[in-house]
Amino acid sequence: MSSERALHYRHPWWGRLHGYLALARVSNSPTVVSNVLTGAALGGALRPDGVVVALAVAMVLFYTAGMYLNDLCDYAIDVRERPGRPLPSGSVSRSAAGVGVVAFFAVGSALLWLVGTVPFGTGLLLIGVIVVYDLWHKTNPLSPLLMAAARALVYVTAFTAFASVLSRSLIAWASLLFLYVVGLTYIAKTETGPRLTGYWPAVLLFLPAIAFVAETPDIRTLPLLLLFAGWVAYSVSFVYRAGHRSVGRAIGYLIAGIALLDALALAVAGSGIGVVLALVAFGSTLFFQRYIRGT
Repeated sequence: MSSERALHYRHPWWGRLHGYLALARVSNSPTVVSNVLTGAALGGALRPDGVVVALAVAMVLFYTAGMYLNDLCDYAIDVRERPGRPLPSGSVSRSAAGVGVVAFFAVGSALLWLVGTVPFGTGLLLIGVIVVYDLWHKTNPLSPLLMAAARALVYVTAFTAFASVLSRSLIAWASLLFLYVVGLTYIAKTETGPRLTGYWPAVLLFLPAIAFVAETPDIRTLPLLLLFAGWVAYSVSFVYRAGHRSVGRAIGYLIAGIALLDALALAVAGSGIGVVLALVAFGSTLFFQRYIRGT
């Protein structure tokens, strides 16, 4: 037995289970589900059905594979800087993580194939973006664009399961999600670097609220709008405050905020049940982040 496998089995089973969940950053998975609900609703599926469930499972598997691959690629850095992560600590072996990457991508792709050839094709494109990001994100100045493209492709993949022609609404909300994740990811890259002085990333985070007002000038949607805008403002306050700056905390909160962005898009699409589920995804992400870090 290799020393890595011996280290792995010295951890109790609950420690190994926590390691697998932490490696997957499973606390963020509800936001992937809300992304699927949004893409499907923009394609006309206003109420979740079996196809939406299959899409959600496939996208969560892709997300999990991407997180596993991310830590595999960052192993040498984590050994030095974050030895408590699952791979350096030995709670998950690198061989098991590698098998997981292949298995999750394969099972997710099989589900997309059952849904349709177009979602399967966009899913393959998504896998390509995930792999390129994981292999080349530390030194790549364009890595926020790749991360954002991966999230936007979840919208597109879910949408193409129900509609054959990309709609203006899909393009608009996929673009808003893209810009939100660009801002989020750019802020995340400053966690161990110089202090963020510009405000343009924060402006990107508020764009969905502006678009929502333009799309739905309805007083009944005001609470949803205020929740999103207030949450983003609260989250970014941890980035720009003079004392007790906490970029990691801000990023965790902003990741949860993706579900609130989805709620805005679902409200525009007219999916009431989707809005409720997106709010549940928001709360679930915050709850699980208390036990499994989202970053």
